[in-house]
Amino acid sequence: MATTLDLASCSHAELVALVQDLQNRLTERERQIEELKTLLEGKMAAQPASTTVPPGIEDQPAPGSQEDLLAQLEKIYPEG
Repeated sequence: MATTLDLASCSHAELVALVQDLQNRLTERERQIEELKTLLEGKMAAQPASTTVPPGIEDQPAPGSQEDLLAQLEKIYPEG
């Protein structure tokens, strides 16, 4: 739905139909999200929890952590 719609020129019935369509789409998306969450939970429960850390990972900061961001900045802008 890449077309631009001039809402001011729409009739009341067109606006009601548009809102109903958007509500239906939102309901469908929410249903899909719940279905995917359920599938993911099932897969996560079926997989055994891994307690081993791959080599070289244990000394790396968690992605998105402050340490990780600082390390990325150091790589981009080394001191010197």
